Amino acid sequence: MRAYVVISALFLTAAFPSAAQVSPSACERPPASKTPPTQHLLLARNWVKQACAADKAAFCAGVPPGCGRPMRCLRAHGDQLASDCRTALEQLHAASIAKY
Repeated sequence: MRAYVVISALFLTAAFPSAAQVSPSACERPPASKTPPTQHLLLARNWVKQACAADKAAFCAGVPPGCGRPMRCLRAHGDQLASDCRTALEQLHAASIAKY
């Protein structure tokens, strides 16, 4: 009887691979080839982390980390964010598109 249950479970697992869940850390698209971040960009990221901590907890607590999901969540709540957080996000955007 035990062998029947094990064989049935193995068969169902092999027959229905679409039932397997995708890891929340798996991104929808592969990351582009990255160049090392500039010091300005690293400082801007730290500022966002500090300035937006309360807003992230308030608006994006259920958002899994990775693949830019928390940042997209913060930007989706742009009008509701604290002014420090909005300013930090603007500075991060400027630092990310700046060519040094």
